Amino acid sequence: MRTRVKFCGFRRPQDVQAAVVAGADALGFVFYDKSPRHVLPETVAQLVQHMPAFIDTVGLFVNASADEIKAVLNQAPIQNVQLHGDETWDFAVQLQCSLRRPVIKAVRVNDRTDWTEVAAHIDAVAGVLLDADSMGYGGSGHRFDWTAIPNNVRGKIILSGGLQTATIVQAIREVSPYALDVSSGIEAGVKGEKDSEKMNAFMQAVCIADAERWRG
Repeated sequence: MRTRVKFCGFRRPQDVQAAVVAGADALGFVFYDKSPRHVLPETVAQLVQHMPAFIDTVGLFVNASADEIKAVLNQAPIQNVQLHGDETWDFAVQLQCSLRRPVIKAVRVNDRTDWTEVAAHIDAVAGVLLDADSMGYGGSGHRFDWTAIPNNVRGKIILSGGLQTATIVQAIREVSPYALDVSSGIEAGVKGEKDSEKMNAFMQAVCIADAERWRG
């Protein structure tokens, strides 16, 4: 199975179009008002209105209530919800049931990460995203130690944190993740402004890495 790719943190229509052309599987939009990539629901509705079929939209939330998330989904055509704060596993599972939409739960990896708990819940939600630990929320932009990921969850997780074109082959070879999630690694130096060349290069690197894995 090929590695899926989500590009995250869109604010501009030209970047959305460039991501579509590059071949991204999913586009992420940040509904966390303390993030420099924050975007309003009505803006997202405009950004995605000309997106073609078979490309998913993902809304990133941080410690929002179920009602707050539902209010955003009523305004923006978001198909998947990503929880990137301190939400519990029970909250994620219950939210997925109530929304009847896929829910992704982010886990910030550190020395205290409970991998038994991750493994126990990985099939209860639509996806588990692993990111580097940080002081803030919404993605760190830094890489964590991939060797810490247990073998029994590697093929199911979404890998994030410090991903760039130069590290993709290694990431897919070592971790074999279900998907990759990148934001800062495809930006033009300003948070929320994407670089079309970096997006194209990222997708090309994923194709090369997948081809290498299939041959191996």
